[in-house]
Amino acid sequence: MKTFIIMLFLTMCQNLVSQELPVLSTTSQFNREQRFNHQENGNYARDTHNERDQYVGLWEYNQNGILFLLKIEKMNRVINKIEAPGFETIYNYFDLLILRYRLVKDNIVIFDNLNENDVDPIANYATKLGSYSFASGRIWDRTRNVRGSHTITRLSTSPPKIIFNLEKFNYTKLNDPSFYQDRQPLFSIPQGGIEMVKID
Repeated sequence: MKTFIIMLFLTMCQNLVSQELPVLSTTSQFNREQRFNHQENGNYARDTHNERDQYVGLWEYNQNGILFLLKIEKMNRVINKIEAPGFETIYNYFDLLILRYRLVKDNIVIFDNLNENDVDPIANYATKLGSYSFASGRIWDRTRNVRGSHTITRLSTSPPKIIFNLEKFNYTKLNDPSFYQDRQPLFSIPQGGIEMVKID
């Protein structure tokens, strides 16, 4: 009987955790006038015009002994949830681009999560708002443990190319400050608006 009660309790907890919070409103990421409403509690900001499609694929930068592969995929209805004891849960949903990458320097693999399924969509993402000519978001440089802001601009070229720009001034250091006093660049991921070609 005790085992049955424990199993019932665990099942109830799992159901509560896996329950989706309701969508209270819907906005279009394409509609410029709605951009301030995307953050409203319970809102779902949808990619109604398939703006993300132009970025999907595997992109390559290969110069000066650095191979950087960036895999971009779509993920629909990703929840962004803020919970604090004693306060109402605040949440909203977004249609995002999810980023994975492989970084190789001088034929040594520095980091590779291209084929992992458990990517954190809030740590490595981009959104494409219809009123802008680029997608923007955050990426987590795992080797230096820094999260930085980036933009991805799709070029009108054949073969398809993008400009990936990891910004130099908008970042969050996740290690103790002493870790970054090693005279190494803050990011291991290439910066400076690199041009990447689509290979898949």
